[in-house]
Amino acid sequence: MATATLSQTHEFVPVVPHQLTLDLYRKMLTAYYVEERLKIFARQGKCTFHASTRGHEKLQIGMTLLLKPRHDWFFTYYREKAVAIGLGMPLRDIFLAMLSREGDPSSNGRNMPEQFSSRELKLVAQTACTGTQFLPAVGMARALKREGSDAIVYVSSGEGATSEGEFFEALNWAARERLPVLFVIQNNGYAISVPQATQTSSEIHRIARGFGMPTFDLDGTWFEPMYQTLPGVIAEIREGGGPALVEGRVVRIDPHSSSDDHRKYRSEEELADLAAKDPIYQTERYLLRHEVLSQSDIDRIRTDIKEDVDRAAEEADSRPAPSGHDLLAHIYAPANTQVSDSREPRYLSEEPVAMIDAINHGLREEMERNPKIVMWGEDIADPKGGVFGVTRGLTMAFPDLVENSPLAEASIVGVAGGMALAGYKPIVEIQFGDYLWPAFMQLRDEIATVRWRSQGQWSCPVVVRIAVGGYIKGGPWHSACVEAAFAHIPGWRVVFPSCAEDAKGLIKTAARSEDPVIFLEHKGLYRRVQAKTPEPDSDYLIPFGRGRVRRAGKDLTLVTWGSTVYLALEAARRLEVKGVDVEVIDLRSIAPLDEEIIFDSLRKTSRIIIAHEDTLTMGFGAEVAARVAEQYFDYLDAPVVRVAAKDSFVPAAPNLELSVLPSVEQIESAVERVMAY
Repeated sequence: MATATLSQTHEFVPVVPHQLTLDLYRKMLTAYYVEERLKIFARQGKCTFHASTRGHEKLQIGMTLLLKPRHDWFFTYYREKAVAIGLGMPLRDIFLAMLSREGDPSSNGRNMPEQFSSRELKLVAQTACTGTQFLPAVGMARALKREGSDAIVYVSSGEGATSEGEFFEALNWAARERLPVLFVIQNNGYAISVPQATQTSSEIHRIARGFGMPTFDLDGTWFEPMYQTLPGVIAEIREGGGPALVEGRVVRIDPHSSSDDHRKYRSEEELADLAAKDPIYQTERYLLRHEVLSQSDIDRIRTDIKEDVDRAAEEADSRPAPSGHDLLAHIYAPANTQVSDSREPRYLSEEPVAMIDAINHGLREEMERNPKIVMWGEDIADPKGGVFGVTRGLTMAFPDLVENSPLAEASIVGVAGGMALAGYKPIVEIQFGDYLWPAFMQLRDEIATVRWRSQGQWSCPVVVRIAVGGYIKGGPWHSACVEAAFAHIPGWRVVFPSCAEDAKGLIKTAARSEDPVIFLEHKGLYRRVQAKTPEPDSDYLIPFGRGRVRRAGKDLTLVTWGSTVYLALEAARRLEVKGVDVEVIDLRSIAPLDEEIIFDSLRKTSRIIIAHEDTLTMGFGAEVAARVAEQYFDYLDAPVVRVAAKDSFVPAAPNLELSVLPSVEQIESAVERVMAY
């Protein structure tokens, strides 16, 4: 009987086609030489922050080979240059971003190095914040599912970021709605110097499985398990099967960043063992062992790729630092996209409506006009229609567009941010201003900065409605005024109407704004009789940054907003009897601020008081006072005075609440004091 040779019986059949392995190898080498050149730039002081992908590159580039570049969406984190390389970002552009040089298409020096952006590649502008990318990625996936697309959203981080609460919220929302999200956790065992055992006693893939999604624990330094496992997973996601999570076990060959020395917390033995797990050298050994390449082939490929990388690096290094001439551009949308025309309102009837109904009607009209408007929040769906009833009837009128959300403020806002990036117009509700703070990473670091940090490539025109204010016996957890916090954040439009007419005009403008808008609704004004007005028609819009003279006067200017408008009007009525003619200005818009209406009045009166419900210290009145003192000091005949809440939380007992919040009597007394000068 004939005996078969060893080569005949054990002919090697590769799991991964050789051509794909070669493509993977070349791109990994590209990442390697990019990192090596950046180490030189960092030592030269030309690169201010460098987070090497060494040890992660096979997982990152492998994912770009398994997904569909320019079709699928990518929400990456600060250690993912290899994803940018795998997606096809030009090397020159990568170096321009890393060196913060003029012409950097990611941000032109606005964003930190390692934060890449490309609309063409569907690579969403990153931030350096850990874990804030997860919820916007879920929002993008929500938009894709609504549109019937088969695109997938890739979102990734290191294992350390999975300790952030927003990671768990994202898993929950994605699983609950079966959204097309592929979570990829690149587990190198360290969050800077903190080992994974300090992060969790479990494993990331096991934790995620508890949310009802398939999870996979793979060796991220070897492509075969990815190639064998993930194509089917990806196909299932595309077909509507819902999200999945991959925990890729990788190694971090280099320090955490150019600011870190990992020899301080990793032993010499551990560092020496990394060489055997190096994804590039593993691949080279594989290619040599199976005679796909010879050593001379490898040497030639390395030389060619290094030359390409060095050429791109030198070209980027020859560019100057950003000029900064347009540094303040892209904080807001271009002026020609803003509502600028205003007209007197045409009323639907002479019958007054409550402010709560005016907001509801404005939302309804804008949803009829724009099918991209979506709404969610806690309890806002019918039959309840919100804890105050603002959205009552909208779910019945617009099924699937007005929905309840989980009780999770970061989710409400972060998912809205992702849908806005996809071209939708989310208008979401935060039930009480006191409870918005879990969303602040999204509100400050993600939504507000994205237009600016991407040099105008991306916009995020979310509207966040927030119920605020006291005088309702709400105590310390239902009474906050938060306008000053948001006025301090560039990128947000902040409005605070005090009557039905203004509320409708401003909510409709917010619904059409290309900028994100904080829309503050004082709970005490929803049904207050004094805040009722006839209802303007559907064409009525109020441009942001336009205040309103609520009462003309010649002796003193009283600037106010929100519920304090009615305290000011009552004080002015009482003072008129005493012969003092007070002009009351309702700002309506906090950011932008209508300085012109204030200064026009001040030229006439030469005296000014600012009254607001928020606490005195660092309340927005301090900003108004500072601008008056800085620009119009010569017009003043008396000190600038503020009337505001005491620097305290709002007590629950009704008498104590009134002792903390500003009153008509306090405003009246302040006017008399100023008029004495």
